[in-house]
Amino acid sequence: MKLKNIVRVILGLAVFGSFLSLLLIGFIFGFRYVPLVFVTFHLISYLYVLLFFFLFILVSKLFWFLSPSNIKNLYTDNKSQFRGIILICFLFFSLCLWIMNHYVYDYRFNLVSILSNTGISVFMVSLSLILLKPSAAKYVFLFSSSLIFMASLFLSLVSVDQQDMASSAQKTVLRSLPYARWVSAEKSMEKTGVTKYVPQKSYQGINIYNSRHSPHSYLMDMFGNVLHTWTVKMRGRENDIWHHVRMCRNGDLLGISEKDLFVRLDWNSSIKWSKKLPFHHDIDINEDSDIFSLIHKDEILFSLGFPIVIKNDYLVILSPSGEIKKEISLFKILKNEVPLFRLKKILLWLVDPKDFLTRIEKNLAPPREIAGITADILHANTVKVIDKDISDKFKKSNVLICLRNLDSLAVLDIQEEKLIWSWGKNHLEEPHHSTLLESGNILVFDNGTRRGYSRVIELNPFIGEIVWEYTASPPESFFSDWAGASQRLPNGNTLITETAKGRVFEITKDKEIVWEFYNPVMRGKRREVIYRMMRIADTENYPILDKLKE
Repeated sequence: MKLKNIVRVILGLAVFGSFLSLLLIGFIFGFRYVPLVFVTFHLISYLYVLLFFFLFILVSKLFWFLSPSNIKNLYTDNKSQFRGIILICFLFFSLCLWIMNHYVYDYRFNLVSILSNTGISVFMVSLSLILLKPSAAKYVFLFSSSLIFMASLFLSLVSVDQQDMASSAQKTVLRSLPYARWVSAEKSMEKTGVTKYVPQKSYQGINIYNSRHSPHSYLMDMFGNVLHTWTVKMRGRENDIWHHVRMCRNGDLLGISEKDLFVRLDWNSSIKWSKKLPFHHDIDINEDSDIFSLIHKDEILFSLGFPIVIKNDYLVILSPSGEIKKEISLFKILKNEVPLFRLKKILLWLVDPKDFLTRIEKNLAPPREIAGITADILHANTVKVIDKDISDKFKKSNVLICLRNLDSLAVLDIQEEKLIWSWGKNHLEEPHHSTLLESGNILVFDNGTRRGYSRVIELNPFIGEIVWEYTASPPESFFSDWAGASQRLPNGNTLITETAKGRVFEITKDKEIVWEFYNPVMRGKRREVIYRMMRIADTENYPILDKLKE
């Protein structure tokens, strides 16, 4: 068979396979995912096929140019056979290179991987020469054997710590996870529950939180006693991991599961309604009892002339009965805030050989899994409804959001769907939980992921200045590289959740710690994290809490 016919068969099979797989994806995951999978897999596959054949043509021409005259004379009248031999060797070379780099060296650029890839290249060249001229096999064998022997001798002098390599790979995997759920071993592991309480300086109230190991949420007094527990009783979801909860004034509990479930429970944990969508991070309630939250959607946009996949956040407004009243695309409002290099990074991620092969190995997993962390360009983690007019800048029903991956805060007009104000670039590092204070200032947990320590700051948004700041001494002793929360209490104290350590503490204006709590849930040397603890300071507005007094 001629080479042209081989190429035609390969391309024909590729097109037929694409069509068949798109149909299967449509039937299995839903046809709305077909365009997304086409961009993330098929389109990139075609680019790689074209790149492969382009490189193959260059390699075959190079081989022809470098081949001795007797080989050229041998194949002058049969160049298809010559190219067929080179194609077989090139395919073998590509396969070996992929296996070594992907499974052995994890694409790390080091001396051992360089020598291994060089060895594969030498073997490919040797195989080509043997196939082109079998009579030269003896000399080629001696040449390649001597090179392999020298490489093996050199490798024996190089020490490679496989444990360090495995550890590095594990760290890479951990960094790719959205949130870790356990705290590593630390000096404070012996601490548990309430470890400090100064009643005359702290603000009295009831604390609500959930530990992220099970679908249980707790009301806790200032001494650390559990006063009430909600538990989700839904068949098949007993082991759900609960991300965040919010208590309603009538004692109902709103909860977000990490398995794409939004649920409303009554005081006795009976399910009033549930909604299965990719909700995440936060819940707020306005004066009309409408519920505000966030969901993910994977979408395609065109940037630099290329289609790229992003994980877009939507602000979702639900009625008290759980019906979706409105969805607002945050990317549509904030697209001018997204730096161009972030979009370029996603494009490079789409065509990166390592990530591309990972997507192939996942056998076309659902698009949310394919999209990965890189495409999460906004990562909204907070939604707070402004309940009164503040100056001429912020109006009642505007929404304050926090955007981790843009290092910024923003206020949105959700009626006009436009950006009113933003701040944070070159000041914040992956912030969480922004809240608007009575004064009109904004309180936010600044994670400081790159600088290595966290802080809580109070910002005057009208002049863009930080008017109050909390950092520990030394600064590195207070650090949560993910999540975190801060709540300004009526007496001026601030309640801070140091998520990554499973620790919550209350400080005065002078930064004195007057209350401290460590998550008592331990497993071995690990403490479970607390995503966010809030103090119910206005208990008089929650009549259901009178039951606790009884």
